[in-house]
Amino acid sequence: MLSFTWNAPPSIPEVRPQRTHVLLRFYAEGEERTRLTFHHDGWGIGEEWDRAYEYFSRAWPEVVLKRLQYRFDHGPLDWDNPPKLG
Repeated sequence: MLSFTWNAPPSIPEVRPQRTHVLLRFYAEGEERTRLTFHHDGWGIGEEWDRAYEYFSRAWPEVVLKRLQYRFDHGPLDWDNPPKLG
């Protein structure tokens, strides 16, 4: 299990100071596979929070979790200059 706080991107400065919570749980499924469950909570109320939620609804599956999988499949990567993933 990995748990940490997270904040909104700089493009949403109104809610950036407030931290949300992320929980990743890893489950071994045989010798070569791991199942991941993901939970992100701690959202506020209002238009800016809606923007942050929408942002992360795309960012987690399309960018961050793909990079995490790439890291485990291929080894360390430069997070400042990551590979382009489809």
